Amino acid sequence: MSYTSEETAIICGFLNLYFERDSVDAAVREKFRRFRRRAKQDALEQEDYRWAEKALIFLRPYWWDSFEDQRALESVLLKTSTLSAK
Repeated sequence: MSYTSEETAIICGFLNLYFERDSVDAAVREKFRRFRRRAKQDALEQEDYRWAEKALIFLRPYWWDSFEDQRALESVLLKTSTLSAK
């Protein structure tokens, strides 16, 4: 199981809001870029799902302020948690 194209757009769009800022550590930005590239190629690995789960949980307090579709993001987090546990 992997993300649908809609889920990839949701998760990458949300994470892009935070991880492409100049103030973000270069190593974190690079991890996000690798995640985004692999997600678009439908080539995510176990470590990618774990990273995404941690990132989404860390950014969870910002969902209500910054993202229009919190339910879609919650659904992606739930799927990510399931995929990272495999």
